[in-house]
Amino acid sequence: MALGWEGFLLVIGRISGLFIGSPVFSARQIPIQVKILLTIMLSGMIAYVTPLTSAVPITDSWTFLMALAVEVFVGYTIGFVAYVLFAGIQLAGQLMDMQMGFGLVNVIDPQSGMQVPLIGNFNYLLATIIFLSINGHHYLLQALCNSYQIIPVLGASFNGQVVEFLMELGANMFVIGLKLAVPVVAALFMADLALGFIARTVPQMNVFVVGLPLKIGAGLVMVLLTLPIFIWFAQILMERFFGYLDSIVVLLGM
Repeated sequence: MALGWEGFLLVIGRISGLFIGSPVFSARQIPIQVKILLTIMLSGMIAYVTPLTSAVPITDSWTFLMALAVEVFVGYTIGFVAYVLFAGIQLAGQLMDMQMGFGLVNVIDPQSGMQVPLIGNFNYLLATIIFLSINGHHYLLQALCNSYQIIPVLGASFNGQVVEFLMELGANMFVIGLKLAVPVVAALFMADLALGFIARTVPQMNVFVVGLPLKIGAGLVMVLLTLPIFIWFAQILMERFFGYLDSIVVLLGM
């Protein structure tokens, strides 16, 4: 069933869901007026160039409201796939902070507005720069636009395959965090072993006073040394997650 003016409002719903759940677009630094303007402009362009169809006839207000809720959830799901990658990168920074002694040093996360550890916020901002440099925001919008060719209005299928896929992404978040944090965590573990030997062989030395600045310095040095590897690995992960965007669109349209 082809849609008329109500199709424009449903497109706004799907794009609004993307702006709620995706990285960069949901940042609190972007004024709400700018987000509304971008949503309306993008919705107008997509509704103009993309033929919109509905899997179920929309005959009353209740059906329209249900379709609007489904569209918001579809857009949020597409954005959530990209957000999982950033959550994994931020988790890696949190693991580094705990080992370095920065666990109590928190800053404001620009994505959620909550307090996060220092290195975790640094990793997030660096990942955002990489994401924008490889036009990741364009891939998100492209995936959303292509979704109308596979997922008609009220045609999304939230089956077991979608749930399983999202659960695998959640598991990948922890794997990504561990892989990115391994070099720094391993170096700090070796530093802990060295301090343990010093404490046993030189009992007169106050290891707690010496160990804290030593671990902070060693951790910062390892972060700087592994920065090129972090950037290279983050680019590979983002390219992989762009493929996941296509996969979730296909699964939602089955």
